[in-house]
Amino acid sequence: MPDQDSPRAARTQARYHRVQTDVLQLKSRLPQADVGDIVSEVLNRVTALRKANGDRVNLPTRQKVERLCYALISDDMNEGAAFIHDVQEDGATLEAVYLNYLAEAAAILGEWWDDDHVTFLEVIIGSSRIYAIMRDLGYLFVPDRLVEVKSAIFATVPHETHVLGVQMAADLFGAEGWNIEVMSGLPHETLVEQITQSPFHILGLSAGGAHSAGALARLIVAVRLARPDMRIFLSGQIVRTSPDLVAVMDIDGATNDIEEAKHILHDLWLDSSAQAG
Repeated sequence: MPDQDSPRAARTQARYHRVQTDVLQLKSRLPQADVGDIVSEVLNRVTALRKANGDRVNLPTRQKVERLCYALISDDMNEGAAFIHDVQEDGATLEAVYLNYLAEAAAILGEWWDDDHVTFLEVIIGSSRIYAIMRDLGYLFVPDRLVEVKSAIFATVPHETHVLGVQMAADLFGAEGWNIEVMSGLPHETLVEQITQSPFHILGLSAGGAHSAGALARLIVAVRLARPDMRIFLSGQIVRTSPDLVAVMDIDGATNDIEEAKHILHDLWLDSSAQAG
C-alpha cells in the first residue's frame, strides 16, 4: 500500500470516494427493488469468494470482522477503508483481504440484514463501501494472458429486447479487424458467468432507456467484482435518454456515435494491453 501522504495515496482516496459516491447516487435514483438486487449482488458475490476458496491465510476472528462491519456502516465514510489499510500494513495479503475480511464481512452483513440487526440503509452503505474498496484494489489484478488480436465482448443487458444494434455494431467492428463475441438474450447469472470465463478484457454493453438501468447497474457491479481487469463501455438509448444515470455508472466510456466508439474502444484496448504486458 502507498504511504498515506503520497500522491498515489491521494489518488487512491479520491478514487474510493468517487466510486462510493457514484454508487450511492445511483442507488438513490433507482427503485427500491432494483437497489435490493444490487445490494444482494454485492453481498452474495463477495460472500461466494469465501465459499469458493479454501485459503485461510491471515484468518481474522469473527469479532475482528464484526469490527470491520461496524466500520463499513459508520458515519465516517473512510473508516472501513482505513480498517483495510491498517490490516494490509500489518501484513495481510491481498487474498486475505478479499477472502477473509471483505468476503466474511459481506456474509455477516447479510446475516445482520436477515436478522434485522441493521437497517436497509445501513446495508446499502456497507455494500457500497465494500464495492468501493474492491474496486480500489482492482488495479492490483493484472490479466493473466494477453489477447493478441483486438477483441471485445458485445452484450445486451438482461431482458433487453432490442438486440439488432449489438449485432450491427459487432459487424462494423469486425470490418475494422476486431474479434467480437456477441452475447445477447442471456439471463443475468449466465451472462456474468460467460463474461467471467472469457479471455477478453473489454466489454461493450448495450441498454435501452431508463427501464434498463436497474439490470444494467446490477450487471456492471457483478462484472466489476468478478473481473476487476475488465474495461466496460456503454452504448444504447440510455446514453441519450438518461445521462444522469450513466454519469454515475461505474464504466470506462459511453457514446452512441460509432466513430467515437471506435476511438474509445481502441484506447481501452491499448490500456488493457499495456497492463497485461
